[in-house]
Amino acid sequence: MHISRASFFTLGPLLVAAGAVSMRPGGAQTIPGRASTASGSLKVGNAVAAQFEDGPPLGSLRLVPGEIVHFSFTAEGFRKSAAGRVELTGHVQVFDPNGVAIFPKDEIPLIATLGEEDKDWKPKMRTEVAIPPIAPPGVYKVKFDVTDEQSHESASGEASFGVEAKFVAPAGALVVRELNFYRTQDDTTALITPSYRAGDTVWVKFYITGYKYGEQNSIDTSYDVELLSQDGTSIMKQEDAAMEKSMAYYPQPYIPGIFNLALKSTMTHATYTLVVTAHDAMGKQTAAAQAKFQVN
Repeated sequence: MHISRASFFTLGPLLVAAGAVSMRPGGAQTIPGRASTASGSLKVGNAVAAQFEDGPPLGSLRLVPGEIVHFSFTAEGFRKSAAGRVELTGHVQVFDPNGVAIFPKDEIPLIATLGEEDKDWKPKMRTEVAIPPIAPPGVYKVKFDVTDEQSHESASGEASFGVEAKFVAPAGALVVRELNFYRTQDDTTALITPSYRAGDTVWVKFYITGYKYGEQNSIDTSYDVELLSQDGTSIMKQEDAAMEKSMAYYPQPYIPGIFNLALKSTMTHATYTLVVTAHDAMGKQTAAAQAKFQVN
């Protein structure tokens, strides 16, 4: 049943935000790689996670979702052929605080021919890693290794860096979390007592998590929006107000939602209840949350 909302307000743009709200204070630490060798003298070292190529270690700086971390390490103790040929293959992979890989293992081949003047040369393996646009906060671990294709020796190490991001508690089943009201679109602090005047714009933000993943970490979710009057009568209902269908190597941990309600100047002074109902097509789940606001 379609219920006209013209005499009350207009429903502003509804969307699933492209990224998480995140802050960027300091406080993380980059930990040098711990070198080890499988056998012989091949070693790795000088592991650095930086904001730009060949930049200084991050130190206390934390990255945020969507940023790129530049990672490098060196190798030594490799074999050189009689002609000075060096053949190495490096690998790098980054894992989130829960041990989930954020991208496929990167392979870094290195072939060089060295002369007498290169006796102190140490090959440097470099890669760039994009942190997912929606990712949890915490310490991210970097696992790296190198193989000498001539001696067949391998060596490996670990390093880490910090990410500052919005934390949304995971759930075993579909749930709508932190359904709150805001004064403006850019506000990061929810209203303690949501109170508006007729004619105001009501901004709403929330998070959906606990949905199931399909093949290639695909997700298929949507949500409905309904507004109830003070006596519980439905004033407006919009089904499938926004949808999120995507797939990625990294399983997106939650979906941020944001929309607004443009209240008409004739809106009755009363307490209203907003209901957001989420649907998970993959897991065949439904979950709802509601919150109240006043029009004075």
